[in-house]
Amino acid sequence: MVKIWKVLSKRFSSGKQRIHGRSRGMIAVRHRGGGLKRKYRFIEYFRQKWLGVCLYVLRIEYDPNRTAHIALCSILKYGIFFYIIAPAKLKVGVFINTSLIKGAHIGDSTLVKNIGSGVYVNNLELTVGSGSKLSRAAGTGSIIVKEFDMNYSLFKLSSKEHRLISKECFVTLGSVSNWKYKLLKYTKASENRRKGIRPTVRGLAMNPVDHPHGGRTNGGVTCRTYSGKIGLSKSTRKKRKFSNNFIIIGQRKYKLTQE
Repeated sequence: MVKIWKVLSKRFSSGKQRIHGRSRGMIAVRHRGGGLKRKYRFIEYFRQKWLGVCLYVLRIEYDPNRTAHIALCSILKYGIFFYIIAPAKLKVGVFINTSLIKGAHIGDSTLVKNIGSGVYVNNLELTVGSGSKLSRAAGTGSIIVKEFDMNYSLFKLSSKEHRLISKECFVTLGSVSNWKYKLLKYTKASENRRKGIRPTVRGLAMNPVDHPHGGRTNGGVTCRTYSGKIGLSKSTRKKRKFSNNFIIIGQRKYKLTQE
């Protein structure tokens, strides 16, 4: 059992403005407000900056701003400290590195072309040099399905989406830590209030001027959002987005094929 630290050093954090959902005093985002104060921890998403340098894992810490745990790493030679997203089963006191050759241990960062099929990875780059973008939440992990061609590999993400990613992108071996987060059940209203989530009222219980479902006349009306847009079975992704060509099987298409 790995000890999760909650002691924070001021050198690696800064103040963070709370999301209150207001614009000039008016409600801009519903159900937001309150919550406990938080400090933002600086996370290193560009592991390729430390090519050939070994990182020593000092401890695993709790981060209130994300679902996954974070690891405090140090470059002993230069006395540099920073946080990374902790992979599952990462042990304290081990050395991890970033290299252009095949990684051997959990937490090592390497290129996609050095990883074979069936290996779980996290902190994927979408484009070369963009930094980690995918598989950063607790318990998530992506797996290589096949090598599509000389330049791209086909990944299956945690959302079941199949996507092409360049073989020159950096990834980290292993899945993300804290997989038990999805098993948590909040039984008290105060737990959500501490997170900054205010009470939610059903649209059917409102007046017609407040919500499309209001007035208890919901017969024959499709599910709508607060602003009047279709709420179910409607894709909100842009049809002409440049990255659509890299998606082989989308999330929605995968769900339809399983049904």
